[in-house]
Amino acid sequence: IESAKVESILGNELKRITLTEKAAQRLGIKTVPVREELVARLGSVQKVIPYSSILYGLNGETWVYVSPKTLVFVRNAITIDYIEGDVVVLSKGPAPNTMVVTIGVAELYGIDTGIGK
Repeated sequence: IESAKVESILGNELKRITLTEKAAQRLGIKTVPVREELVARLGSVQKVIPYSSILYGLNGETWVYVSPKTLVFVRNAITIDYIEGDVVVLSKGPAPNTMVVTIGVAELYGIDTGIGK
């Protein structure tokens, strides 16, 4: 039995990863919701995520893994406004309350891209 199923998403180069519960536990996958908070530096309410959720591409692109439903993960492009400590302020990214992965990001990327197969 496979611990991860990787499927192409129609009309998109991204893939949907579905883990078994045991695989998610073994990888220690943790998620938190995208929050909206008043960012004093900008004087407005912005979407924020923990720094641990960010995945950097080889050409400087930035991503997070979102979890649209339990045990399902999809890489999602983001644009960072700025980073302060462990808080990342987004200018573009998932909607508030979307669950983003904070632990297990590198492991999901390996599954997503076939690294280590």
